[in-house]
Amino acid sequence: MIDSLISKVKDALDTVEDHRMAEGNLQYGLGDVLMSAFAMFHLKDPSLLVFRQRVEERWANLERVYKIRSIPKDTAMREALDGVDPLRISEQFGVVHQVLEDHGLWKERMVLGNYLAISADGTQHYCSSKKACAHCLVKHKRNGQTHYHHQLLAAVQVHPQQATVFPMDVEAVQQQDGSSKNDCEQNAAKRLIPRLAQRLPKEARGLMLLDALYPSGPCLKLLHAHQLSYLATIKEGYVLLQVERLAQQGQMEEHTWKPKGKVCKASFAHDLIHSGAHQDLLVNYLHYEERDERTGQVLYHNSWVTDLRIRTSQIEELVAVARARWKVENETFNTLKNQGYQLEHNFGHGHQYLASVLACLMMLAFLTDQVAQHADAAFKKAWAYCKTKKNLFEKVRQVFDLLPCMSMNVIYRFIAKDIVLDFPLLE
Repeated sequence: MIDSLISKVKDALDTVEDHRMAEGNLQYGLGDVLMSAFAMFHLKDPSLLVFRQRVEERWANLERVYKIRSIPKDTAMREALDGVDPLRISEQFGVVHQVLEDHGLWKERMVLGNYLAISADGTQHYCSSKKACAHCLVKHKRNGQTHYHHQLLAAVQVHPQQATVFPMDVEAVQQQDGSSKNDCEQNAAKRLIPRLAQRLPKEARGLMLLDALYPSGPCLKLLHAHQLSYLATIKEGYVLLQVERLAQQGQMEEHTWKPKGKVCKASFAHDLIHSGAHQDLLVNYLHYEERDERTGQVLYHNSWVTDLRIRTSQIEELVAVARARWKVENETFNTLKNQGYQLEHNFGHGHQYLASVLACLMMLAFLTDQVAQHADAAFKKAWAYCKTKKNLFEKVRQVFDLLPCMSMNVIYRFIAKDIVLDFPLLE
């Protein structure tokens, strides 16, 4: 599967419109430049400089595995990527999603019937007190320093019982043209939500898992307009005043269950008014509390608003799905920062879109790896042999640099000892 995925990614990146002047020196095709950056992230090189230093020894494998025809120097590579709209990169996620649909993998990811749970959150991926571009967010510190930074809002498909996560789309949180104010995560969500609705497979509905930043009236109405359901953490507002009154009157519905060593209790209510400003918007409320059965200590508690009807028969799954929101942080951002992708490393800033384009290409490489982890037998066997992903990625680089390989599948099989090379002994 992995080599088919890589081939489809290359074909998709070749379709990205070249922004460079047609009469200029276009010695390197934009598709090759984009695929070179993808290969850098897929191989987990620590920097663009290291990637370029290894090109000569890797050239045959880069050509065979990633279908790259030519690679510019690092400066020319950054200049070519700098003018690409990040949206043109996130659009290419769809080719990987189509592979998931073709293999019937979306069906096993559904929850609560026919919903795909999508967790959305933002993360910073560039920060500097010196270098800035027209799209940098600006933060003025009390000590007089000015910090320039970039953020990315990622929407990731998650499942409470599965370790893999599948990025659905990303949106750069960046200074917008003609705006004097910083962009923010909520504004990025407004641009992202309509695209997410179009990314879903036909047989599925979307269920957005959101933190307490999002359950505002305009945001929930935008989700409703695009037929997306939601489970959003709530910490304040008119809904909680209504819940307090219902609890005092003993009108909250409750459900209790006892998994091993714990006592779990859910309290819920339906058709609560969102706020005075949005009295036409009705939401349902769910509170969950988990205690140690022996000591009575509270182990976890949280509250959510949702447009889903809360049924006792589904409430345990509903809570599990709501808690899976953290996978966007734990299984996505932490992996990108700590397991070889180097999200927080400055691969390049540029003058226009470079930092955001590189972050999107990194996310595309991560998506490809996640699909391989979920469904590629050779990847799984190589990972099991190496014990950790970090060791696996290091082994992949070593084999890629030293041995001629026809495909990434061959590399995984070689690492897992399914392929053994018999070199003659030299006397």
